[in-house]
Amino acid sequence: MKNTAFRLRPVAASVAVLALLTSCASLLPFMPDPNARAPVLHGYGQIHIPITTSSPRAQELFNQGVLQAYAFNEVEAVRIFKAALAQDSGCAMCAWGVAWQLGPNINNSDRDNNAEALQYVGYALKRLDHATPRERALVESLALRYGHSSVARETAPLMADMCGKGAQDEDDEKAHPLDVAYAQRMRTLADRYPQDADILSLYAEAEIISTEGPVMWQKSGQPVGRIGEVADRLERALALHPDHTGLNHYLIHVADALPVASRAVAAADKLGRLAPQSPHLVHMPAHTFVHVGRYAEAARVNERALEADATLAATEKAQDFSVSKDWRGHNTHFLWYAALMAGREDAALTAARAMALRAAAAKNIMGEYVRSLPLITLVRMENWEAALAEPQAPGDKGLAKAWMEYAHGIAQVRLGRMDEARQSLAHLQEVAATTRKANDGKSGMHRNVRSMLDMAQSGLEAEVALADKRFDDAEKLQAQAMAASVKVDAREPPLLADGTRVALGGLQARAGRWPQAEATYRQALAEHPGSGWALRGLATSLSAQGKAAEAAAVRAELSKSWSEASPNLRDRV
Repeated sequence: MKNTAFRLRPVAASVAVLALLTSCASLLPFMPDPNARAPVLHGYGQIHIPITTSSPRAQELFNQGVLQAYAFNEVEAVRIFKAALAQDSGCAMCAWGVAWQLGPNINNSDRDNNAEALQYVGYALKRLDHATPRERALVESLALRYGHSSVARETAPLMADMCGKGAQDEDDEKAHPLDVAYAQRMRTLADRYPQDADILSLYAEAEIISTEGPVMWQKSGQPVGRIGEVADRLERALALHPDHTGLNHYLIHVADALPVASRAVAAADKLGRLAPQSPHLVHMPAHTFVHVGRYAEAARVNERALEADATLAATEKAQDFSVSKDWRGHNTHFLWYAALMAGREDAALTAARAMALRAAAAKNIMGEYVRSLPLITLVRMENWEAALAEPQAPGDKGLAKAWMEYAHGIAQVRLGRMDEARQSLAHLQEVAATTRKANDGKSGMHRNVRSMLDMAQSGLEAEVALADKRFDDAEKLQAQAMAASVKVDAREPPLLADGTRVALGGLQARAGRWPQAEATYRQALAEHPGSGWALRGLATSLSAQGKAAEAAAVRAELSKSWSEASPNLRDRV
């Protein structure tokens, strides 16, 4: 009889072998993919950053990887840096590039790829024998950013602050302590290399990521944290490196606020020309343009950005690569907002329908907002008959029905169909109450839903009150609608297209309260310089008060702001 005491069953044996292999694999040194490759992409700018490498091709790919990083295509940048490392396995900076782009960025500060990033940091640290002091400093800075074991003594006290903390409210954004430490380290390097445009770009990125919360400038123009210092440094560097895509791009981000947007106008005017095939860099000037009243240009750059999106996807597919990044959602949404502000109904409605189509399969409640954009657009463009003909967007979570009742109710009031308007209001009040209860959580999505419901309900109640000649009630209700829209319109682009203050001015004007309407429209212009909607209302309110000269001057501004506006809007001026 055979001794079976130590025989394992087949399944158990397989598990044991797998465990043994896994254990052995974990002991093997990490090695990057020697067959990594990347597509050839042109039109992202020009750059040359000398690195320690024996391969001219690795140097060329490294340069391309940095350009993709400055264009916020992290997926493509990682692909290119890995291809560079395949050309020269001893290239520490190529491994640094992979680790850099696997980490937190301005649009996503999560650390989901931290484990892989640490592998590449460790790989780079072991290949610094022939590195320059600059390269060594950059690799060691990333070691700090990711909490590599080589800097455990530095990172342990920082990480101790994270222990025991539960989930935070979405509005209570705290920067990760390692992001803060990394920003400080990059600030030191920026001081050490004051003429180095790329180190300054890295510092700017790090400081933006580590600045707590979504706001970098107070309404007074005072910077948050060290953002003011970063803006100053970027401006000085651009005087020396005017065509650097990283410097121009980060200045637009740093100055992406009304009080300081003018500081980025020169960068916005040139960035798209520097990188004409980058969907994101072609789009980015729109962030500045909408702050300075150049809405028509903001719409045009997003139209070009969408063309670049299509070109990028086609180019990657033609070279047998997967599509790395899809900016169409954000670029189309921004086009929608800019076209609305420019008074371009056809462009805004086309963008709204494209957004709705992209969100056709979205299951969450905010998908109902996106699918309702055509209705929202038609109401904003004062196309009442078309708004009434537009059906409810698909969705059973309540928000789609709320938007339909709001849009139809506003149109019915404006067409004098008050019985129908009151019925729409009753339906809106009912669905809003039910949907609020179903979305009473603290998440950003739930808060956005409640804000939209509050805006829609108060806005339609205000219109009905005005029709009933309850003027005080109408003003109060529209003020409530305006307050409800503040947070959702603080997004980029504004989710409700900044229309509630202009609507308040319109209510005051229709009530014959011309001085109040004038004040409201002037405030709207302070918040949105060059807004054709506000200029149109201001011109009307000035004329009604006999201020003919002022009204004429405002109409001259309006003719520039709405030079591309739809005829039905221009005819009402």
